[in-house]
Amino acid sequence: MHRPIHNSFRLTQLAAAMVFSACPALADELIVTIDNIKDAGEIHVAIYDSAAAFEADRGEKGGAAPGITQGTIEYIEPSTVTYRYEVAPGTYAIGIFHDANLNNRLDNYFFGVPREQYGFSNNARGFMGPPSFDDAAFKVEGKTEISITL
Repeated sequence: MHRPIHNSFRLTQLAAAMVFSACPALADELIVTIDNIKDAGEIHVAIYDSAAAFEADRGEKGGAAPGITQGTIEYIEPSTVTYRYEVAPGTYAIGIFHDANLNNRLDNYFFGVPREQYGFSNNARGFMGPPSFDDAAFKVEGKTEISITL
């Protein structure tokens, strides 16, 4: 069943697309494949160039934020998706959450355990929270392909 996206979601998506569309002057290609998406909903992909921003983000709110250099917010059906980005050579980490109920955040159970699907580059997992930037970090040099399983 396809859930309608309200106008506020479309405006949020448009604003995020405008922020995320700025391309660096000297860019390499980053290809991100996301597997095991089980439900329809919004996928939120954030590419971080800042350890502090990555480690502070708990998925309370989707969209652009300091430390996120690029990203995608898109309504998708259950599937595998691939996104292509142009980023400057450097070290990055990726955080993803799948917003199945379209409330623009990662929902959690009582003790902070996520109710919705999520994932990180290197398929890193944290203990009692997200992984460290170092555990999820990877280098972009030329064409770089990353696969993340939710």
